[in-house]
Amino acid sequence: MTGSAKGVWAAALTPLDGNLSPDILSLAAHCRWLLANGCDGLAVLGTTGEANSFTVQERLAILEGLAQAGIPGANLMPGTGCCAFPDTVALCKRAVDLGALGVLVLPPFYYKNVSEDGVFAS
Repeated sequence: MTGSAKGVWAAALTPLDGNLSPDILSLAAHCRWLLANGCDGLAVLGTTGEANSFTVQERLAILEGLAQAGIPGANLMPGTGCCAFPDTVALCKRAVDLGALGVLVLPPFYYKNVSEDGVFAS
């Protein structure tokens, strides 16, 4: 199955192992289950803000691990937003290289009361 930007896209939580590291095998199995049971795509490392709990290296390992497990990149929209712009760029590039149709990037969340014009002017 290859993804499209249409349909049902579910947020997929990242399971952890006993060492509190991402359990990529369990995540891949869960992703396969979601795709086999009606989801058109998956937001991994995303909407709940869980991605910020992982290092850039862990996030790259998750993306690589899902690709190696046969989860098509076109069925993924990974969270790639980081506080450091170069980290965000590196994650976005790798996601696109793996075939992701899009990415989830956080707006600046560490500044309070910034106007929309201020965000776009940055």
